[in-house]
Amino acid sequence: MINATIFCDTTSENSEGLVIGFKVKNHGDTHVCAAVSMLTINTVNSIEKLTTLKDFDVKWDESGGYLEFKLHDSSFRNTGAGLLLDALVLGLTDVAQEYPQELELKRM
Repeated sequence: MINATIFCDTTSENSEGLVIGFKVKNHGDTHVCAAVSMLTINTVNSIEKLTTLKDFDVKWDESGGYLEFKLHDSSFRNTGAGLLLDALVLGLTDVAQEYPQELELKRM
């Protein structure tokens, strides 16, 4: 099963907090794993290429099965990164609803 954690800034006015990052680990069904990998890698690549943001942390395992991304400050969401992270959550939520035995999604 794939475990995905969405990191939120709970000091924001939004009741669930603003999304400031994510962590995805483990492997699952080939199709679900491919979908999750595509969503997460595309999000990181898009933030790197389409925004001016450079102040974030990215960690990954070269052999796969682990990717973590986190903004250093929730104000960096204003660079366009926030929209991209929100789009990632939307995609992961859809996958988790369709394949609940393959993807566990939680907020932190």
